[in-house]
Amino acid sequence: MDANHKRYLKEFLPAMAAYAVVTLISVWVLKQHGHSPLRYLIAITPVVPSGFAMWAAIRYFRGLDELQRRIQFEGLAFSFLATCLLTLTWALLQNAGLPPADIIWVPPLLIFLWGIGGCVASRRYR
Repeated sequence: MDANHKRYLKEFLPAMAAYAVVTLISVWVLKQHGHSPLRYLIAITPVVPSGFAMWAAIRYFRGLDELQRRIQFEGLAFSFLATCLLTLTWALLQNAGLPPADIIWVPPLLIFLWGIGGCVASRRYR
């Protein structure tokens, strides 16, 4: 594990731990005060630690060499385009009676497909 990867884990893992804690607190507070005028602000508080996780990922990408950047770029491109295709397909199938999908599942789908795209791209450059 190189220094870039160590720094990434040092920054990313605490951000994700904070995300989990803030999400639990946010959900608990919303259940207690669901009609508060601050409910929208409380609902989006998990975005703050998510932003720190995103910043850690951007710093990680900047520390990669050119080949690793290319692999990540191809993985992200695959993820973006496959997610567009899947969500478009689902939206069109809703016209035929499929139940509506919750938008909260789009980020995990993007990350899952990024992993697949990254694996395929890294195999190409072996």
